[in-house]
Amino acid sequence: MMVYNAALSEVPPELIEAATIDGAGAWQRFIRVTLPVIRRSISTNLLLTTLQTLGVFTLIWVMTGGGPGTQSSTLPVLAFQEAFKFAQVGYGTAIAVVTLLIGAVFSAVYIRILKPEVD
Repeated sequence: MMVYNAALSEVPPELIEAATIDGAGAWQRFIRVTLPVIRRSISTNLLLTTLQTLGVFTLIWVMTGGGPGTQSSTLPVLAFQEAFKFAQVGYGTAIAVVTLLIGAVFSAVYIRILKPEVD
């Protein structure tokens, strides 16, 4: 929320005022003025949140160990269990690589969104 608050405070009031004078409603001001200005902050925040969510291991492992059963198991927990608990190092590594590839795909999408516009 701090990132969004900082981004919203950076929206120039002149742009909002100009849009209001031109007859834009609240929704149009948000879509056509505010959102393009804070787009980079939203993308950066989404990227960080996505990568942190994909990599969550410690909290789940300490609290539940991936259980009961496999109810709170994530890909990193599954990779750890397969590699070290069940001695299937190759399978655990494959799960970790797939997790890495999923993170890379999300990162590529977010970085593409962050590319500057060409006028």
